Amino acid sequence: IDINPLKITPQGRVLAVDALVVTRSDQLDRQAAAFTPVAPEELGLFFYPKTIAFVGASSHFGKWGHMLYSLTRSGGYRGDTYLVNRRGGTIAGQHVYKSVREIPGPVDLAVVTVPAAGVLPLIPELAEKGIRRTVLITSGFGETGPEGKALEKQLVQAAGDAGILIIGPNTMGICNPHIDLYCTGSMVRPRAGSTAVVAQSGNMGTQLLAFAEKQGIGIRAFCGSGNEAMITIEDYIDAFETDPLTRIVMLYVESIKDGRRFFEGARRVGRKKPIVLLKGGRSRAGFRAAASHTGALATDSGVFDAVCRQAGIVQVDHPMDLLDLSAAFSSLPLPASGRTAIMTLGGGWGVVTADLCDRYGLTVPRLSEDLVRTFDRLLPDYWSRSNPVDIVGEQDPLIPLTVMEELMKWDGCDAVINLGIMGRGHLLNRLVESVRQVDPTCPEDFLRQITGMMTDFERQYLEHIVSLMERYRKPVFGVSLLSDEADRTVYPADGDNFKGVFYPTPERAVKALAKMVEYARFLDR
Repeated sequence: IDINPLKITPQGRVLAVDALVVTRSDQLDRQAAAFTPVAPEELGLFFYPKTIAFVGASSHFGKWGHMLYSLTRSGGYRGDTYLVNRRGGTIAGQHVYKSVREIPGPVDLAVVTVPAAGVLPLIPELAEKGIRRTVLITSGFGETGPEGKALEKQLVQAAGDAGILIIGPNTMGICNPHIDLYCTGSMVRPRAGSTAVVAQSGNMGTQLLAFAEKQGIGIRAFCGSGNEAMITIEDYIDAFETDPLTRIVMLYVESIKDGRRFFEGARRVGRKKPIVLLKGGRSRAGFRAAASHTGALATDSGVFDAVCRQAGIVQVDHPMDLLDLSAAFSSLPLPASGRTAIMTLGGGWGVVTADLCDRYGLTVPRLSEDLVRTFDRLLPDYWSRSNPVDIVGEQDPLIPLTVMEELMKWDGCDAVINLGIMGRGHLLNRLVESVRQVDPTCPEDFLRQITGMMTDFERQYLEHIVSLMERYRKPVFGVSLLSDEADRTVYPADGDNFKGVFYPTPERAVKALAKMVEYARFLDR
């Protein structure tokens, strides 16, 4: 519905001068009707196979038929695996069957890498063997143009008639860390967790998995949905609603097959668990790239943004935002509002963070007089006496512990950002190494002692903020003073539901908090 312009009378009446109402798009209706919804339990079986057949297995290093089998077996998958190739023989010391018909016993899942021309002839073999689920890695279908679209349509018809479900084609694979199933085109093995990931770009998805692995973010399951010839993003959303292990849904989307179903499913799921989404193909150049990538259809960005707002979808602008939000939603309590207290080791970071809070719609409230008096007894006379609370580089480990607890107790804020408290150990280690090099008289026991004290403090601080989140149900967002390649975003604490979350920059912490507040407001509505 497009109403434009509107006229407002002196009496306050609003008049629609002109309006355009489109009640139906036959093309889109036909497209949506072409997809039969897949039951959540049927989709779930893809991620719990007891036996896998790799159809198109290869002995050549780097080929999909060699890579997927190698990564799956080396990842710890405990089910049975079978290799299938028309030539037979052996690969990796394992017998190769010339057809899936020759495999003894039932097969739960076929992972297919044969060329596009060989996929249709494979369908009767799969049906005869009773293989009902296929992950079709092969490209050369709808993403290639009219001929590819026609071939994909024939494939869907043949698979549907045979009772076979297909993920893909043109997919990078699937993974389920809860059973050590890592069947993707990249060597990524994130730990088991509660964030479900579906990406219409396999490369984007496996990159996200690699970031998740490095940052300590647990993954419920992953699927590169590819061209979505049979199983669409709407099917995955329905499945997430009923899956008890999924707490956060993370999506990379280039196009939607059934807009109405997407909206209704997302709005339903969003009331129970957050959906964090990155939309590709928003610009003209991006749309052209998406069309050649997965055969994506155009989606009006304004309409899509409105759908996300109304459905409670948390939309982000960059790939790393997906991971930042996944870390926050899976590790922290939801903030009641955007009132934010800031504790900083130095003044400049606090100023920058306060500016960022204002930019992203968060409030930085004034400290109460009682809090000011409390901090007066802890901090030097020249502390800021305002929010942000600048602890002016004080090294006493009790100060940040006490200030943090007082801010969490304060009923004037609903979230806390702390800057520079964690990560000081890296600077101390560098100082210790410098002293070792230039001052041989400095006792080694002393140097080890002070580095050990910093390690103990950071562990104590992490446990302290997690216990405060458990007690006060307010999120704490950390920003590390310095990080290295061993650091991650999420730090679990033994026996606690919540976890410590530390970002490398203030803007990432503020953006994550602002998006959590946005989702909390949706739930309130």
